[in-house]
Amino acid sequence: MTTIAYREGVMAADSGSWMGDACHRWARKLTRGPDGTPYGTAGHAAECEAFLAWVRAGCEGSAPRAREEDDGRGSSFVVLVAPPEGGVRIRTARGDEVSPEAAYFAVGAGKEVCFGALFMGPTAEQALHAAMEHGCGAIGSVCTIIRR
Repeated sequence: MTTIAYREGVMAADSGSWMGDACHRWARKLTRGPDGTPYGTAGHAAECEAFLAWVRAGCEGSAPRAREEDDGRGSSFVVLVAPPEGGVRIRTARGDEVSPEAAYFAVGAGKEVCFGALFMGPTAEQALHAAMEHGCGAIGSVCTIIRR
């Protein structure tokens, strides 16, 4: 499970990943685009990694697209983008949602805890620690990336 939080140009994510019943603590869920834009992914690990590899390769060609989940309500993965002009963009199987005024945002299993923490003023990294402390499936170390 994954949790990603964003505030003031800083994106933070846990490093845990589940493979069936096994869990490891070294997943990379964040990367920076060619223009310095932070990207974070939550969802099916292989699809998230394919998207992050596309970003690391310079965003050339078509981006890997998320699939709609079988229940029709979810997305196989979600991308949180913090563009240079501010706000955030969320990419799902249904397309992009743009929130140009968002001062902070969170996605993933611990997003509710992160939103509560971010509302009270902590950094993205502190919000991630709150999600980890309260058993939201976020595990491992907290990784951060800063928008350039």
